[in-house]
Amino acid sequence: MAERLPVVVFALVMAAIPFIPGIPPFWIVLLDNIGLSALVAMGLVLLTGVGGLTSFGQAAFCGFGAYTTAVLTTAYGFSPWLTLPLSLIVSGIAAVALGLITVRLSGHYLPLGTIAWGLGLFYLFSKLEFLGRNDGISGIPPLAIGSFKLIDPAAIYFAIWIAVILCAVLTMNLLDSRTGRAIRALRRGHVAAEAFGVRTPRTKLLVFIYAAVLAGLSGWLYAHFQRAANPTPFGAQAGIEYLFIAVVGGAAMDGPRHIWWNFVSSRKERIEQAKADWKAGRFDTVPGETEFIPLPD
Repeated sequence: MAERLPVVVFALVMAAIPFIPGIPPFWIVLLDNIGLSALVAMGLVLLTGVGGLTSFGQAAFCGFGAYTTAVLTTAYGFSPWLTLPLSLIVSGIAAVALGLITVRLSGHYLPLGTIAWGLGLFYLFSKLEFLGRNDGISGIPPLAIGSFKLIDPAAIYFAIWIAVILCAVLTMNLLDSRTGRAIRALRRGHVAAEAFGVRTPRTKLLVFIYAAVLAGLSGWLYAHFQRAANPTPFGAQAGIEYLFIAVVGGAAMDGPRHIWWNFVSSRKERIEQAKADWKAGRFDTVPGETEFIPLPD
């Protein structure tokens, strides 16, 4: 129970944030995006930080989840909630197809392989006509509970962070299980793992699929949060950023480093806004000095 107490405290804090008087809507939107990224990073922490498998292509699995619900809800009239299991299944099937090849790679061939199929899927999303090519798909219906539609960022905030908390608990339980111990053994090398009876190809594939399903869940939420899907958020740059989040946060997901990353994310948003202001001629809003953000010990 003591091990779960930080999760409970974190959940209570996140639940209280939208009710803080005077909190800017920008911060709610930022926390929504942090939650979406946290789902992908959680899978990468398990895949890279615990299992020792590097992947630069997780953003592509977000694309599978987002495009599955986008097509089914806009072209076939499916309820967004009905598309959730289908989005996860499609992401899982794609992970099986790619994982059967990827998990056999090692050394520098592994990250190069993930970059290759990540770029390939990005260009595939941008060329398929039924996915809207580069323009993507718009008009995706929002999530709804009865007649209440989760259109406002403060409303979908709870759906995103409930998913994050549930996946965090599920991941912690997985790591405490027999399968989790087998995943931990992968980090020390397949020879040592196999000496203790771990079936390394199977275990690698399982953790690869699990990370892809979490990314697919993030993509599903992203599609109904933005109410549009296009190839841009599912490219190589996004995949690199997701891996960077996992590396900065560490395998243990300790608080200070993730707080640091969230702060960096907020500064990145301000830098993008400053660039837009500069182009629009609003020079008074552009920061006048370069900021250095140290990594905490």
